[in-house]
Amino acid sequence: MPVFLDLDNTLVDRNTAFSRWAFVAVASWGGGAPDVEWLIQADAHGYTPRAELAGMILDRLKPATSDVDGLVAQLLYEHVDFIECYPGVLAQLDELAAIGEQLVIVTNGESKQQRMKLRRTGLGEIVTGSAISGELGFKKPDARMFAAAREIAEADGVAWMVGDHVEADIAGGRAAGLATAWVTHGRPWPEQWLPTLMESSTADVLAMVSMSIRSAI
Repeated sequence: MPVFLDLDNTLVDRNTAFSRWAFVAVASWGGGAPDVEWLIQADAHGYTPRAELAGMILDRLKPATSDVDGLVAQLLYEHVDFIECYPGVLAQLDELAAIGEQLVIVTNGESKQQRMKLRRTGLGEIVTGSAISGELGFKKPDARMFAAAREIAEADGVAWMVGDHVEADIAGGRAAGLATAWVTHGRPWPEQWLPTLMESSTADVLAMVSMSIRSAI
């Protein structure tokens, strides 16, 4: 019973990492607190295309030593130095691995950036493998992402998708025939249908997935 795992804002706290980086970067560009808040909002949890966001930064802050390509590289890679797993995540993943579960990262994102995160956090040492959209040429909720994860896990039958994004992770996983576990981060569920389970924190979600798997063994 493999477990597929979203990366950003599910296993790792991408938003906090970006916010911490933004504070340092904006100061280096001569901006202040309002510019930090603007950048965090403009980032849109990482969903604003990096070249578009770089152009917005150039228009607002006019950093003297940066161009679009340089800013894109900064946006992609510099916040990785601040990336950390959410509390309890590594322990819960170790527990799932200990009972023989195949763990596969299923993430949208640029290849180098996502693999940097896996190395920094140690997640790459725990999981069986990773399906990364930047390497595959398609992204969640495309069913091919989940099919790629199944190939990595070398497993058929019931699988879980754990994630924080309603459309990409939960709706996409559900459409692919997976059991789904939503990390709410305190948000209400917005759809008429329900995921298989949901909890506020990733550690609690993973603990519930573990209990469900153990009960089925």
